[in-house]
Amino acid sequence: MEKLQVNIPHKAAYSYDILIGTDLLAEADEFVRQYSKANKFLIVTNETVAKLYRDLLNIDNAFWLVLKDGEEYKNFDNLKLILDAAVEHRLERKDCIIAFGGGVIGDMAGFAASSYMRGCDFIQISTTLLAQVDSSVGGKVAINHEHGKNLIGAFYQPKLVLADISTLKTLDLRQLKTGLAEVLKYAFIEKSCAAPLYYRLFDFLQQNKKDIFDMKPDTMAKLVEICCTLKACVVNQDETEKGLRAILNLGHTYAHAIENLTNYTVYTHGEAVAMGMKMAFNLSMTRGLIDKNYYNQAMELIESYDIAPKGAVFDKEKFYDEMFLDKKAQNGKVRFVLPDSPYNVLVTSDVEKQQVLESIKL
Repeated sequence: MEKLQVNIPHKAAYSYDILIGTDLLAEADEFVRQYSKANKFLIVTNETVAKLYRDLLNIDNAFWLVLKDGEEYKNFDNLKLILDAAVEHRLERKDCIIAFGGGVIGDMAGFAASSYMRGCDFIQISTTLLAQVDSSVGGKVAINHEHGKNLIGAFYQPKLVLADISTLKTLDLRQLKTGLAEVLKYAFIEKSCAAPLYYRLFDFLQQNKKDIFDMKPDTMAKLVEICCTLKACVVNQDETEKGLRAILNLGHTYAHAIENLTNYTVYTHGEAVAMGMKMAFNLSMTRGLIDKNYYNQAMELIESYDIAPKGAVFDKEKFYDEMFLDKKAQNGKVRFVLPDSPYNVLVTSDVEKQQVLESIKL
């Protein structure tokens, strides 16, 4: 088992561990009680995860809430169900809400924990690659609004993140790929993260594609470790996205517009991110921020993982307008994260509309 730490400066009480390994669900009760002093636990999950793993997660004095599965259910109605369950089971402030599932469950359960009695303990037990490499780490919790993704939320750090690599074996290919989109993102921003070690994730992804799609445990554990290390490094420097943390949004300004325009029912988050990254590289190329060689290498890597759907066509004017509803927009301008050299990005709002419109192509 590998143990990493998110250690936010000047907030020692908010530091927490990320535990990465295989067959960790069987030991979850021990881990949970090590990191939380709660007497009661509310386990929030979805129908898919409950069917697969409910019998493996045995935590004493825990109550279960099983929600419907899908991004379209990340809303007020399901947030209320979580809070209603917490009240029904009389959870106290020292008790704990456990998010058992992927990014949707983690975001909703975390937001509920941040608001229930002004904050109770929160633990992430992530079961998807997307959650393990990205969404479970960093304390961003939220629900969607009809006018935008994650518009209503908070920064609220968990007490523990538990990533059991064994749960990845039940992901279908599409869900595996949606997590890999976030992994690719880290390859394109690695130098910007200012991590103490350089992992050459771009090269790792080129050289280990077969093992990744075969989901070999050692390879997947290494991927999760690298991505969590890079994200923790960023979060440690900028917890609430005042500056550096914005680099984690490469491709996401486009992706959130895609998801909202299609009502979260056409593409997975990872598919939208993969399309968004291609558009961001298009914009960087148009602006002369990167050369043709790196552009081609990046596009070839994205294409080789076959994540971005082919043939998608969008109304560019509607797409552009949708971007202004993104929560990262500032002073009436859209912020873009753009590659500016190999494995490095910059954040800018100084982008002409016509350049953006030209970049919306696949």
